[in-house]
Amino acid sequence: MSKSVKAALLANGAIAVAKGIAAFFTGSASMMAEAIHSTADCGNQLLVMVGQKQAAKGKSEFHAFGQGKANFFWSFVVTVVLFLLGGLFSIYEGFHRISAPQPIENPLLVVGIIIFAIILEGSALRIALKESNSKLKDLFSTIRQSSSSHILVVLIEDSGALLGLVVLSLGLILSVYVDPIYDGIAALIIGMLLIGLSTILFIELKKLLIGESLDRETTKQIKYLIKEESNVLVHLNAVRSMFIGSNEVLLVISMKVEDEASGHEIEQDIKELKNKLQKLLYQHKMQIYIDVFEF
Repeated sequence: MSKSVKAALLANGAIAVAKGIAAFFTGSASMMAEAIHSTADCGNQLLVMVGQKQAAKGKSEFHAFGQGKANFFWSFVVTVVLFLLGGLFSIYEGFHRISAPQPIENPLLVVGIIIFAIILEGSALRIALKESNSKLKDLFSTIRQSSSSHILVVLIEDSGALLGLVVLSLGLILSVYVDPIYDGIAALIIGMLLIGLSTILFIELKKLLIGESLDRETTKQIKYLIKEESNVLVHLNAVRSMFIGSNEVLLVISMKVEDEASGHEIEQDIKELKNKLQKLLYQHKMQIYIDVFEF
């Protein structure tokens, strides 16, 4: 199991309990929205773990290329949970409290929970960034380029949680010092934030589910390597690829070889190309799951 998923599950579990207690004693709608958000995130981590466990089973009679796409499917289910339990419930709670605002009780308790949650969520996000070998400033590009569905889920959830805590803090301040209606407005904004994040996750996972290829730059590097390193190549017809799991690539290369080349020479050339391609993709944190050469 991924360290980032385990860290996110532990953090969200502790945060959900703390937020739930705070929502009960303060009557804060935005805190209740955040409690539901963290509870939904716990369920999401469990779904991601289900996907990782199934994907780890590997090849079988009915899954010739392994079951890596189980990661994509269960992460896709996460988007539905995040949308329904997180986003829509928070919006409902926000509208409810806007129509009937109530003053926040024990605001210092809310402040303590917010600080506690920021520390845990920040730690979980740091672990996810480390696992994806990226930095906070590269968060958006990492989400767009990553083929690891569990990394996508954790990065989007944790960054969304931190944004939600910022909204919660502002809502608390305005509710205490200006008008209690801002508590409901904060819950409404949190709900809209969650729906927006689930939409981003939906778009990224949809591409992986229907068969996303390697990016143009990586494909260009593969073509260049084949043309430079092959000893029997006459013409490179096509290079096709598809992600079949988290960082697992199905690579199909169609090429015409010299008529005079012997079977042994072709076999040796393919073997060397495969090793070099594996090293190239390893630099991108990917591995060739299976490769097919057509002549």
